[in-house]
Amino acid sequence: MALMERTPGRWPRPVWHAPWKMYKVISGHLGWVRSIAFDPSNKWFCTGSADRTIKIWDVGTGTLQLSLTGHIEQVRGLAVSSRHTYMFSAGDDKLVKCWDLEQNKVVRSYHGHLSGVNCLAAHPTLDILLTGGRDSVCRLWDIRSKVQVFALSGHDDTVCSVFT
Repeated sequence: MALMERTPGRWPRPVWHAPWKMYKVISGHLGWVRSIAFDPSNKWFCTGSADRTIKIWDVGTGTLQLSLTGHIEQVRGLAVSSRHTYMFSAGDDKLVKCWDLEQNKVVRSYHGHLSGVNCLAAHPTLDILLTGGRDSVCRLWDIRSKVQVFALSGHDDTVCSVFT
């Protein structure tokens, strides 16, 4: 156990400070932002929120380009495909949605999770999607056919993060 005086001037100061500075604060959601994903070209990024919306923003200007609705609970995960004009979203409503960003609408939904879906990742070279949720299962999906290829049920608790 370590004890330290309550006088802040006597506390050790960090030697290194990050050279980063805040560039811009972007406002638009009415709830906590739960997820963010960048477009592979780095021209835009999307945010998912507790307000049940997905917003697409211009990277250079920070301006709102598009607002999407479709989840009935908060949006927990987002992924952008590097192979298609698709963005994927996951939420507490147990739904995983595939959005076609040329049409700005949902073109596929993936059903199978028994509880909220926390995270997802799109494979960079294959048409597969990995999702993880509060049902303690990771699911592997064929993007085009919506078929669940595998259900990986070895976890004891919530799956909070996946990657490809």
